[in-house]
Amino acid sequence: MEFFAADVRRDSAKLRRAYLQLALRYHPDKVNASRSPHAADREGSLEDREATEVFQAIQAAYEELSASLDGRRGPGCPGPRVRSAFAAACELGDLAEVRRLLRIRPALAEQTDELGVSPLMFAASGGSAAACEVLLEAKASLEMRNPLGWTALTWAALRARKEASSFLLQKGAEVQDNDLIVLAFTGNSETFSVLLQACGDEKVLAVRDEKEKGLLHFALTGLAYLKRPAESHEDCVDLAIQARCDPAGEDRRARQCREGGMEEAVPVLCHFVQCVSEDWATSDLDQSATHLAMVTKLPGVQMRIILVSRRGMVQDLSVSGCYALSLTG
Repeated sequence: MEFFAADVRRDSAKLRRAYLQLALRYHPDKVNASRSPHAADREGSLEDREATEVFQAIQAAYEELSASLDGRRGPGCPGPRVRSAFAAACELGDLAEVRRLLRIRPALAEQTDELGVSPLMFAASGGSAAACEVLLEAKASLEMRNPLGWTALTWAALRARKEASSFLLQKGAEVQDNDLIVLAFTGNSETFSVLLQACGDEKVLAVRDEKEKGLLHFALTGLAYLKRPAESHEDCVDLAIQARCDPAGEDRRARQCREGGMEEAVPVLCHFVQCVSEDWATSDLDQSATHLAMVTKLPGVQMRIILVSRRGMVQDLSVSGCYALSLTG
């Protein structure tokens, strides 16, 4: 742990940056490049072993500290290991080092690591629009995808990098449906707004997962499970409504229930309340002004909701009377 100062260990964004700086300085590739050709050619030399051991110790310390911070969510949450000095330079936005390494090996611009993460993805994740531009000029692929289907734009958006997201969109990056879904669910309101603005209404309204849940479903589900502060999730709900997502919309199960004459049809608002009811008592959501207000906020849905708190208080949160649901804390 001696590699990381005490204040860095408690802050995920500082931890990531300190790790990248250490990786750039101590990566065996960088150490070997700084030695004489004669020394660098000696396989298994003491210098090689020492460089590898130091870098492995840095990696291990970073992973241990990352695990301790894993429950803390946000744009600076710990990211993946970097496997090369070039990847570290890209994420740090160290333009001089990025250009220097590209001069030596131009092919680095499109060289992915074993997880399929490209240098452009690292630069986007770090939020450096300038590093992204250097890589694109070096013929990096804008639409390269990792095995999860993530592009550089996905990385920038999920890490809440507004500038990098806007830059990649200006360069022609494509907004994928899954990008919007994940941003809505995780409460990433700033970059959710950026990507929504880049899409036409028709595309936004057409976004559905395999269960036919739309963006408003995911924004409200995120508000129930809180990956970020409640206000950020509420902003995503507002953005989805502004994009004309239907508060009375149904997913596939709700439609099938309605068409079959069953009473368990679940429009968007009911879906949210049912998600919330699972944790209503244990998470003190009955004391959250944001959650209580959301139940009555959405227009166009008729629904009767009775909240019975752990303190025995009864609240009628009815919108109007078609659906009935009781939340017991």
